[in-house]
Amino acid sequence: MAKIIIFGTGKGAIIATKYFRYDTDHEIVAYTTHRQYVEKDTFNDCPVVAFEDINGQYPPSEYQLFAPMGYDEMNKFRERIFNEGKQKGYTFATYVHSSVKTIETLDIGENCFILENQSINLAVKIGNNVTLWSANQIGDRSVIEDHVWISSHVCISGDVTIKKYSVLAVNCTISNNVVVEEENFIGAAALITKSTLPKEVYIVSQTVKAPFASDRFIKMIKRV
Repeated sequence: MAKIIIFGTGKGAIIATKYFRYDTDHEIVAYTTHRQYVEKDTFNDCPVVAFEDINGQYPPSEYQLFAPMGYDEMNKFRERIFNEGKQKGYTFATYVHSSVKTIETLDIGENCFILENQSINLAVKIGNNVTLWSANQIGDRSVIEDHVWISSHVCISGDVTIKKYSVLAVNCTISNNVVVEEENFIGAAALITKSTLPKEVYIVSQTVKAPFASDRFIKMIKRV
């Protein structure tokens, strides 16, 4: 059991708090953010301390950090917080939901947030500061580098590399032997079958709207 300080007092901190409290033995002892953003003394019944002062009150020899930030600036904001914490001497906790079962030890870095119902195959490597939201498939020998955000129901096939800073949105699919280069944004429902170049964006158009009302459509299908 580790004593953990969570960075932030927003939605990410609220979600992380629930997962750590209900699904681990770790103890959340405080929250932290930069001094200019400290708006109250407590959050979730724990103290809030300025990040600039954290070492004096919670030394890194006794406490770990966890930074559940989003993918702002293509994950680079979360990277900055991670690097600042490392410079202060802290290790970062990693959360893997108890429903995630693998037949070999998961190769995973610090400050990862791996939510429920993942299917992670053999010889997968996951770097530092990676978020895997719920219910993804990660194929054999695939590599997810540092500072990557993967949303829900993403299918990553075997021998795939997702390079740092990339964002993969809901329900996208990456084919075998593909390299998704640095700082790619792969949109919802996109299909990637060839390796990409850095900073590329792949988006799929919205489904076409039918030219009739929903009540008419129900009558149409009932007649079929």
